[in-house]
Amino acid sequence: MIHTGDPETILEAARAMIPQLRERSGETEANRKLLPETHEAFLKAGFYRVMQPRRFGGLELPFGIQTEMSMELARVCPSSAWVAGLLACHGWLLGMMPGEAQEEVWGDDPETCVATSFAGSDISAERAKGGYRLSGRWPFSSGVDYCRWAILVASLPGEGAAGGELHYLVVPLADCRIVDTWNATGLAGTGSNDIEADGIFVPDRRIAPFSALCAGEGPGRAVNPGYLYRLPQMAVFSFNLVGVAIGAARGAVEHLTSSIRPTSRATGAPLANQQSIQLRIAESMAEIDAARALVDRNRREIVAWGEAGSFPAVEERVRYRRDNAFAARACCRAIERLLPILGGRGLAAGDPVNRAWRDANAVARHIALTWDIAGAIQGAVALGLPCPDPFV
Repeated sequence: MIHTGDPETILEAARAMIPQLRERSGETEANRKLLPETHEAFLKAGFYRVMQPRRFGGLELPFGIQTEMSMELARVCPSSAWVAGLLACHGWLLGMMPGEAQEEVWGDDPETCVATSFAGSDISAERAKGGYRLSGRWPFSSGVDYCRWAILVASLPGEGAAGGELHYLVVPLADCRIVDTWNATGLAGTGSNDIEADGIFVPDRRIAPFSALCAGEGPGRAVNPGYLYRLPQMAVFSFNLVGVAIGAARGAVEHLTSSIRPTSRATGAPLANQQSIQLRIAESMAEIDAARALVDRNRREIVAWGEAGSFPAVEERVRYRRDNAFAARACCRAIERLLPILGGRGLAAGDPVNRAWRDANAVARHIALTWDIAGAIQGAVALGLPCPDPFV
């Protein structure tokens, strides 16, 4: 199915799925990966292709629609939202890779889903005729069970200054092994399992330097002229993640305010009339709104940069990283503030506020949203020091 959508169509579809996702949220966690019926619904709605190039059957919508889509879905099932947003993002990454690689993946089936993993272990890459022999194990590959290809990161051997540089490699998952390792307390239903490769051959046509994509100079620009594929990848990558934290926090407030008991069973006190509870709810709502405002402001700025054919300076790039990390941390605080209102019932793993708290904290622990890293990078640049991260 080739979905012909626009931003509002995608967001309306996400909102329409909320009742079903709410019903399936507990089962999704227990399943430890996205439910098949949810995957099929996302596929049919076109969620995975919001950032995929039009040339290869995608929607190529404005940057940040994937963030808003994740916010909506995460109100009731952050795990499902995480997979939807990331698989959409992976279409964006593949759009920056060589055109031959995109043709291999999407040529026969534009609905083919792509996984990723950026942090591997025991990786070895040996030069072979026309490419490399790749071995290793890559963890945290969210949604991989529904994908046929993956983009992996590895350091490739070479001569001179290029030796040892990180590269993206596009590999068919039929040549790999998916290792079922995902047993987590946060984002438990994302199926973020490991990918294992043992001497698979990766041709040069499916390889691109990590630094090129970070500089907005990926080889995919040759076939995809849209601004999405000229954005500095690592500087804006966290927009694909932070929407889940905002949506989870928003959903926690919505659930609490709609389900709070008129009186406490323990004391008979009218809970909704207690000023302390009102203040907790108001402060959390304000914190979530502030987090979203930061993200929305920067997203609009990025779209403006892209449409103007410009490139944000390092001061803006580190600010995007800082603001998204701050927003994720703010959402964790907002949910944490609500937990005392729930009392003992908030200890249940199936409680929606408890789930939102665990999932938002899992989002905030992604390396792209870790406050200590993002804050330190921006602080260094603000003090006139060189940017500590060469890939921002």
